[in-house]
Amino acid sequence: MKKNFRFFDNRQKYLLFVTTTNEKNKIADALKPIIHNLKPKFPALKIFDAGMGDGSLLMNVMRQCHQKMPNIPLLVTTKEISLEDVRLGLEKLPDRFVEHKNTVFVISNLNYIESTSLKSNNKVKQKKMNWKTVKLKGKSSLDFSDQLRKLNRSFLIKKWQIERNPINDNPTYKEPSVIIIYRKDQEFSLKNIIPKKNNGKNYFDLIIASQPYRSRISVEKKVKYVIDPMIKSLEKKGKLAVIHACGNDPANKLIKKIWPNEQPFPSLYKSILKYIKSNTDKDIIKNLKFHKKTNIKYILRALPNEISGGIATSLIFSAWNASIYVNQISDEQILKAERKKNYQKIVQQILNKYKGLYFNNELFIIERK
Repeated sequence: MKKNFRFFDNRQKYLLFVTTTNEKNKIADALKPIIHNLKPKFPALKIFDAGMGDGSLLMNVMRQCHQKMPNIPLLVTTKEISLEDVRLGLEKLPDRFVEHKNTVFVISNLNYIESTSLKSNNKVKQKKMNWKTVKLKGKSSLDFSDQLRKLNRSFLIKKWQIERNPINDNPTYKEPSVIIIYRKDQEFSLKNIIPKKNNGKNYFDLIIASQPYRSRISVEKKVKYVIDPMIKSLEKKGKLAVIHACGNDPANKLIKKIWPNEQPFPSLYKSILKYIKSNTDKDIIKNLKFHKKTNIKYILRALPNEISGGIATSLIFSAWNASIYVNQISDEQILKAERKKNYQKIVQQILNKYKGLYFNNELFIIERK
């Protein structure tokens, strides 16, 4: 087993977490008032999702945008390095093109600094850029679904491959790739917002950075590699919404009972804000507005009788998975704990005490004046 195994690369744990908690819905609910107050400028409302994941959150955001601004063209740009997540996201997309016809959807495997420009900073890799435009034909979600599924066979499998960065061992793209999707019958009205190769830079009305980094990395890296490039890609009056796990919940208490010395969340909103204000150019700072943080509480889904009638084995399993996932416990630590088997009793105790399991996220908004 690799010593520097990165927990968030484990797709099975991630997908189980997504399907057994209501985190994505709760984040979408928290973003509603922010979306309601957006004031887009011609030619489109521009949204950037700094990590699509399985697409659940982004699809909810797109629905909210349609509800608020049904006739305004929508440019949605996102990044995702995981082939599996891209496939899952594309499977959820056809209905969005039926409801909101004048949508341009862009997805890349580029990193945070590159993704809002749709261009690799690695000159050697940029020469291998895979630029794919998909003009959807037809009018039904079935028409669009059939065409998007072909992407998996004809493009994604070949062009969405990853490799390890030789310097830091982080996963990165083998070849930079961009997919642009829109309805062919809307091409004329969307021509002003369809990105062009080597000229794809955009500034956004809303940037969503939900769990965009591992919580244990330094505050410097969080700002330098994620938050700072997102701030620099905000449109005037644009808002960056950062959401990350913050602990102080039953799931964190569970982890502390097994690993008392673990500190999964060493740098939260206060330290991030302090670092930004101390290390960002004053001319940039004076044009930013920092909103107060809010808390997002979400739960592990469970049937009432799974707790009151005795803790089900499946509930123990999903509670354990969600807790170790959110608190980013390594596989080595997990295997050792599971060999002892006392973790099941601890999970059961926590579930009984709190009548289930809940988690806390922080949400904070940085706005460009």
